[in-house]
Amino acid sequence: MERRLATLALVAVAMAAACTSAATPGPSAQPPAGPTSAVPATTGTPPASPDPDVTPTTAPTATPALTAPWATIELSDVRTGRPFRIADFAGRVVFIETMAVWCVNCRAQQRDAREALAQLPDDVVYLGLDVEPSETADRLRDYADRNGFDWTYALAGPEMLRALEAGFGTLVLNPPATPIVVIGRDGRVTLTDYGPKSVDRLVALAREHGA
Repeated sequence: MERRLATLALVAVAMAAACTSAATPGPSAQPPAGPTSAVPATTGTPPASPDPDVTPTTAPTATPALTAPWATIELSDVRTGRPFRIADFAGRVVFIETMAVWCVNCRAQQRDAREALAQLPDDVVYLGLDVEPSETADRLRDYADRNGFDWTYALAGPEMLRALEAGFGTLVLNPPATPIVVIGRDGRVTLTDYGPKSVDRLVALAREHGA
């Protein structure tokens, strides 16, 4: 009887040991994966490296367009009858003096302009724009020839008078105030201070605007 009990005890111990072994997980068949470095995803095609044999070039600067109404209205050269627009001079330095034949201040200002132009490149444009409605092309031409002013003169008709006033104000139509508008090579438009401009001031204005 005692032997039988001892045998049963041994069997029980063996079964317990077997259950414990089954419940405990064994070592993995494969080693755990080590740490990895994340690789960022890329989209599209990476930019090509610059070709060291190719010299970069700069695109040419386009001639600025003058599109204001006063720049696009057709005028007529009183000497030649040739039609033109102020916009035709885009890319050059342009002086526009609104004047009248009867204006003493205008004549003095244009004498200084003659001296200034002698110091400036030949492509600088000076335009005498007569804003007196009662004056004629013949009278304006005679005035220019008599005073030795050899640049372009034109009469400002009603449409141009309205466009100038809208663009620069009423005083630009007052010749004794010697209004002068300067257009730069880059298309920049400047209404200068009212009053006479000296020779040096005119030359400086031209150079400030690209002459």
